Amino acid sequence: MFRNLKEWYDRQSDTTKALLWVGLICIIGILVRWNSVIDGISKGFRFYSGK
Repeated sequence: MFRNLKEWYDRQSDTTKALLWVGLICIIGILVRWNSVIDGISKGFRFYSGK
């Protein structure tokens, strides 16, 4: 399984590899700051709903 994943990764262009890493870092950042993300989303909904 890991060999297939490595082969697939090696076939990607440098741009795609960079975007994969940036996406992974963003996902990790969201997971680490999950409470802040949810708090910001709920504040946004409250603002637009007029509450």
